[in-house]
Amino acid sequence: MAIFTALAGTLLAGTFLAGSAIATTLVAAGLAIAAEIGVSYALKAIAGNANQLANQTDSFGVQLKLQAGGAVPRHFPLGRSSTAGQLVYANYHGGWSGSPNAFLTQVIKLSDLPRCRLVGIFVNGVRCTIPGGELAGVGQTVAIPEFFKDRDPNYPGSTADHLWVTYYDGTQTTADPYLVSDVSSVDRPYESTRVGKGCAYVIVRALSNNNLWTSAPQCLFETSSIPLYDPSKDSTAGGNGPQRHSDPSTWGGDSDDLTAVQIYNILRGIYYEGTWVYGLQNMTSARLPSSNWPVQIQKCRDAINGANGPEPTYRSGGQINVDTQPMNAIKTYLMACQGRIAEIAGFFKIHLGEPDSPVFSFTDADIVSIEPQVYRPFQTLFSSVNGIQARYPDPDQAWAYVPAPAYYRTDLEVRAGNRRLMATPQFDVVPYPGQAQRLQKSAILEGQRARSHTLVMPPAFWIYEPGDVGAWTSERNGYDAKLFRIDGAVDKANLDAGMTITEVDPSDFHWDPGEYNPVTGGPTINPRPAPQGVVDWFAEGTSLFDADAIARRPAIRLAWNGDQADVSGIQYEIRLKADNSPVTRGGTEELRAGAIIVQQGILPNTLYQARGRYIPSSPRDTLWSDWLDAKTPDVRLSMRDFDDALRAMINSVEQFKAEEIKAAMNLIAGALANVAATGWLDKRELRSELSATAGGANAKIAILQQAMVDANQAFANFQTEVTADFGEVHASVTEQASAIATLNGQAAAQWAVTVDVNGNVVGINLINGGSGTSEFSVVVDKFVAAFPGVPGGARVPVFTIANVGGVPKIVFRGDMYGDGSITVPKLNVAFLSAISANLGNIIAGTLGSASGRYLLDLDNERELISD
Repeated sequence: MAIFTALAGTLLAGTFLAGSAIATTLVAAGLAIAAEIGVSYALKAIAGNANQLANQTDSFGVQLKLQAGGAVPRHFPLGRSSTAGQLVYANYHGGWSGSPNAFLTQVIKLSDLPRCRLVGIFVNGVRCTIPGGELAGVGQTVAIPEFFKDRDPNYPGSTADHLWVTYYDGTQTTADPYLVSDVSSVDRPYESTRVGKGCAYVIVRALSNNNLWTSAPQCLFETSSIPLYDPSKDSTAGGNGPQRHSDPSTWGGDSDDLTAVQIYNILRGIYYEGTWVYGLQNMTSARLPSSNWPVQIQKCRDAINGANGPEPTYRSGGQINVDTQPMNAIKTYLMACQGRIAEIAGFFKIHLGEPDSPVFSFTDADIVSIEPQVYRPFQTLFSSVNGIQARYPDPDQAWAYVPAPAYYRTDLEVRAGNRRLMATPQFDVVPYPGQAQRLQKSAILEGQRARSHTLVMPPAFWIYEPGDVGAWTSERNGYDAKLFRIDGAVDKANLDAGMTITEVDPSDFHWDPGEYNPVTGGPTINPRPAPQGVVDWFAEGTSLFDADAIARRPAIRLAWNGDQADVSGIQYEIRLKADNSPVTRGGTEELRAGAIIVQQGILPNTLYQARGRYIPSSPRDTLWSDWLDAKTPDVRLSMRDFDDALRAMINSVEQFKAEEIKAAMNLIAGALANVAATGWLDKRELRSELSATAGGANAKIAILQQAMVDANQAFANFQTEVTADFGEVHASVTEQASAIATLNGQAAAQWAVTVDVNGNVVGINLINGGSGTSEFSVVVDKFVAAFPGVPGGARVPVFTIANVGGVPKIVFRGDMYGDGSITVPKLNVAFLSAISANLGNIIAGTLGSASGRYLLDLDNERELISD
């Protein structure tokens, strides 16, 4: 029977290295063989319309931009990949501090097929941590730890999360309750019917914060593959394991990332609940031979030493749009494994990576010599390549396409006339740096295998197929069991086999881990400036002065360096140092002033602490300064703080009869000064003294009695003095009583007690100069009028005067005034509140209720109105 052979794709042919094995036509002079290699009927079912395919540009790999709208094709991940997803709903809503638009919530679809997992997230270019490593299943919500705002630890809720992600893997049966109840609004409803059955999606909820984002967070999501069927793990299909094609619940595992498994599933067809979604339709397992696919899948799984240890040899991953031609998708994935597919009479076989062991051998004598032969010993300069630098999506750089370290062969450049002939392919589905470098090396080496032959073999070679490897020993060509791969074959009518073969070498695929060049990643985000602290922050207590340079109020002066770029103002906080309780907060836009005086809520002679931070002009973080101590001066209210009338009243009280009292005191003082003078008509004086002395101790009591008269005055004086001294220590009590009457009608009397301890004098002075000119003075640190206590109890202070911090203070304890009434001059307040009150007789006025209704208006004779 006839066997039609074809190659469906190659890493070299028609891709990024010259020389197309697909387009090779087995035409030799005199041969009646027509081989439509790559365009057999079965292959057209994969490729679609050839003209359409030639004009179509499909995209694979990663989807870096968020899509929206109804014209977005359905897509799903085949292998590990990334996508910005498709926006299907968004709304602002409340739920934080009473703000009606505190949150922006987005619903983003990641896959139109279920059961992939969310394994990574980038937000605004920052790779984020998923608590637990990944999200799978239905409705799992996590807070993203990279996005929280560290606020003042002195306030409740000091750490607030700002980004949450909820994941649904497509197996959900109900709509998300948070979307339905909290996010939905009248203008943008989210109905309970929006289940998203079969679709994997995320809910991204962001708390508004200009320091983190000024627009919607830009997210990129890494996903695992949808679960794939692996025939090498199906013990009923030539493999070993529990997977069954008829039971998708058994699918999935490490083989989801293997390139051969991914291509197998495209060829077999991808379905959802029995409905075809993508790939071929009605493809049976018999057309994908179990003798071929499990072996090639194992070649993908075999470990090779990578940059971080052993890793599978061939992996791949990308987003598949369902409008992508399956042929194009397969060719893209074949690039990831150096693979080729042969369609042989409706059966599909894959060969990838290092060539298989030879399955046949031949010599020059086996070739049908009467048939023409074609030999290509080398490639043209136009088709030659001796250097390569591929581009691939790098997960470590937010899946951006980056160039791999270039692979050069200077020896090959010499052979090409000292020319560097570069190729720049793109590995759309190879997000693995080590694998990209291995592909570069093997592509260059395999591309040097220029020898190819077109020849005819006898019927015994009819059983060999494209992809098979044979060993040719040729004396004419100098081959010693040289390996060749069949790239195309057709059957002749006489059962001879025409074939095109190309040299291969397993060493082209050998890899030494030392050949790996570390990849230097570039930045994936615009770096944000580091949080800025306040420069030269300073705080001190100060006073507010009036026009006469007199301190009137305590205050705190704050200062800073105001010569800062991108800063519009300063924010400050002041607290009591004793208990850290907040006192006042505020700010100023006068940054360049460099200082501000804060007086609100500030008390005298009190220790405070103050801190500050810059207010940035553009959204960015700033830091609070340390708390600095600031003690306020002891500046209190004075006479200058009262109005003129009140000051005049106080002054009049202080100056009342001051001159008359001073005259009376001077009259007695003058008489005492003249006691020793002569001229007294009659003078009597009696002195007595009692003393005791021992060493440095001395105690004495002295009494002086004087009575004297002359023609103008009569004067009497009585004085006692009690003293005690011990070295430098002195204490004394002096009592004096004096009386004087003069010819011109003046009279005065004075009594005084003075207590002296080491020069600290306190005492009492009573002076009487006649009607309206008396004064009682007490000089003491503390004056107390107290009610005697009950037997065994302490006295009860009623009236106290004391020196507190250098300022005199009065304390009055009582519950009534002497005349039994409180009049307007005594009490003038805008609001008076009491638990209970006996109003007594109301002479005039208005009595109202709390509701504002009149109960009684005596002035206007209104009647009682009941509430």
